[in-house]
Amino acid sequence: MRREFLFLCISTLLKGCLGNSEDAEPSVASGLATTTSPLVTISIVGIDTLSDSAWIHRLQPEPDGGSVAFLFADPMKGVSRGLGLVETSGTPGPHLVWPDSVNSFWWSGAHQLSFNAGTGQGVRVVVDAHAAQLEALQMTGSNARLPNSSSAGPPSAAALSRAQAFIDSIRVQPEGTPQGSTLRYRADSIILAPGDTFAAVHVFASDGRGTTVNPAWYLAHLPSGHMQPIDSLTGRSTGLLSSAGQWGRDGAFYYAKERSIWRAQPRAQAR
Repeated sequence: MRREFLFLCISTLLKGCLGNSEDAEPSVASGLATTTSPLVTISIVGIDTLSDSAWIHRLQPEPDGGSVAFLFADPMKGVSRGLGLVETSGTPGPHLVWPDSVNSFWWSGAHQLSFNAGTGQGVRVVVDAHAAQLEALQMTGSNARLPNSSSAGPPSAAALSRAQAFIDSIRVQPEGTPQGSTLRYRADSIILAPGDTFAAVHVFASDGRGTTVNPAWYLAHLPSGHMQPIDSLTGRSTGLLSSAGQWGRDGAFYYAKERSIWRAQPRAQAR
């Protein structure tokens, strides 16, 4: 009796966990297709070769998609917050913008990358992202703050809740309780794309001791509620972090996978 009830719950979740029949007609449901491709593997930044322990923990694509700025760590070389820049065409190779201690970075104008670095008052620098040789366009002694970004409001919170319901259904963990597994999968963050049609959902698993494993990105089509995997890693890894994923204004989702930068281009297909 309990097994029959469990199967009924799973079936119900699969049909409605990401959408409400009162909110959306079946005719709006769409299929999803995603083209995912690696842009670059970061092995050398500037003239420095990175060690095998290096990884990217944050990135920000240029608004026009021409380049991607990224924050990286290389524990073997004592680097925790180095700033690099790579053009999405793959040439030339990744620039080293600043060797370490970068607190924040953002795109402040057309092809202009701004960042804060250092402790105390620090320094704010603006560089031309597409110059053959990076040079400071502006440098100040005051540590300017990162521009305010819009906080996640109720729509993203609701979408994250629906995404969690989807994960609960496919992982057979009704109401977050794993069945026959020691791992519990959680949708911990969601990033809305421009236009609010797509979203990227970050998921990871944890065991009873709190060890996190199996990080993954999923693509969600918000109007229909459909989801599909983008990419994943198995086991313990810092190589697929929620902080290292961001939508570009070109409609592509950029994310870091260990020392590589990838681009996922989604599209919906009406059924």
